[in-house]
Amino acid sequence: MHVIPATNLKVPVPSSEWMQKLKTSMAVFAGPGDPLAACLYDQSWGGRQAVHCIYSVGLRTLIDPKGLDKYLDKPFCWRFIAGGHKNMTTAAGCWTTHELHGSDAKVMAAFQGPEMAEILANTEQLNDLKELTEHAADNYEMRVMRIPALYIEAFWLRCTSRGDLMVPYGLLLDGKGFIKVGAKGRLTKNKAYPVAEFLRIVGKAARQRLAAEDIAPLARRTGA
Repeated sequence: MHVIPATNLKVPVPSSEWMQKLKTSMAVFAGPGDPLAACLYDQSWGGRQAVHCIYSVGLRTLIDPKGLDKYLDKPFCWRFIAGGHKNMTTAAGCWTTHELHGSDAKVMAAFQGPEMAEILANTEQLNDLKELTEHAADNYEMRVMRIPALYIEAFWLRCTSRGDLMVPYGLLLDGKGFIKVGAKGRLTKNKAYPVAEFLRIVGKAARQRLAAEDIAPLARRTGA
């Protein structure tokens, strides 16, 4: 059972044909009967599940005013998470190829632990966002944006009528309820940000990181 019942939040899922291929890959990857096989999405399974279509974004994209436009139709991979009831402290997750790449359907990695349970719980909290509950006529599509260079992940809620929202949930915590962004910035965990505000905050950290990367080679050449 998917943890997103909200009717105005669409969750993309792989085609049934692709899912069958992924299940075959998982059987090879983990072995027959391995508990990790349960993390692949199955509507008939009674536990809590989530499917994430992940978009991976680089630093230069964040400082380009039209950078995200290049990624609207370029997902990086699928992530599947499965767990039991809400009080369970662990869950299973796996990352797989996306069918739009033209590559083979295969499981790239699998993991079981409290981190997956936390992300599953964060996904479930999207149902309670006032931006969704108070605007039931506006439809959103749930995506996940990952920014590897800043260790940030956020739910990317696409909406053509009201504008996109970004809901950060990880990965580096900065005190209780905050996400660390670069050296001095931070975002409120599980808060919905208009995309422009989110990009302003992470864009500042991206510029600082890029500037540091530009300085490093010069320092090595000069012996500083």
